[in-house]
Amino acid sequence: MGYFLPSEGTNFQAFGIISFTSLSHYKQYRQRLKQSPQGSKNFEFAKREQFILEERRSFLNVVPETYLKASGENKA
Repeated sequence: MGYFLPSEGTNFQAFGIISFTSLSHYKQYRQRLKQSPQGSKNFEFAKREQFILEERRSFLNVVPETYLKASGENKA
């Protein structure tokens, strides 16, 4: 899991990246989050304070040769 904030360019976009082994595990996570009192409280706070103006989800596949490698390890 990681959160990424802009350092240049647009200042209204941020990204949260989280990895799951399957779509099924992602759906289970979302369900637990909705049922969690703390998760609901956090979401309502973000909504009230307008932290989340738009939410988009993309599902990506890992490029195994690059995943979880230190930046210097991928140089040819």
